Amino acid sequence: MTELTKNPKAHLFDARSGQRSDMELSGPYFTTEPKEHVIHRAVVAELDARRRFTASTRGRSETAGSGRKLYRQKGTGRARVGDANPHNRVGGGTWGGPKPKNGYGAHKRINRKEARAAFFGALSAKAADGELYVLDSLGFEKPSTKEARALFEKMELTGPVLVVVAEDDEHAELSFRNLPKVTVTRPFEYGVYELLRAREVVFSRAAYERLAGNREDG
Repeated sequence: MTELTKNPKAHLFDARSGQRSDMELSGPYFTTEPKEHVIHRAVVAELDARRRFTASTRGRSETAGSGRKLYRQKGTGRARVGDANPHNRVGGGTWGGPKPKNGYGAHKRINRKEARAAFFGALSAKAADGELYVLDSLGFEKPSTKEARALFEKMELTGPVLVVVAEDDEHAELSFRNLPKVTVTRPFEYGVYELLRAREVVFSRAAYERLAGNREDG
């Protein structure tokens, strides 16, 4: 797992002038020691939460067919048999197949403390690896995929890229989402899986301030 630096930094990039600089980071979001087993548990829980558990198979009692015994028990030389609905007959019901699930026990769970530690650790690892970017002066007058592509080329991003924008960055959001290998999301609408899946994580200035100013980090 990534070793943390004493002074984590993000790459600050001015979207208009193209100037680059380093931005010092502080707080638990960027200084938490990543723990591999906790991050793994968080990813498993996040992916499992996306499952809908709607797969359904028909059991023996749900298949169409007579309940009458197919032929007499003895005297035919054949194996004894009941009706036409068991799983080992064509058209019969499935034995032990999936059924829709709901309720508290349907998904894997992780407690809030572990989930927070996993999220902080994943962000801290990104900062330590130099894969965290903050976009300053991000003002798209209108949606433009061409401008978004040119901006990422200047930043020399290889992707996959996770772009986090605030509600006020609507034109930027529409511009970035058409780029290949780019995922666009709003603050606090992404998890550990999205952070690890991306090679670079890019915050708009507004989105970064929302993150840094969040007080639910106790």
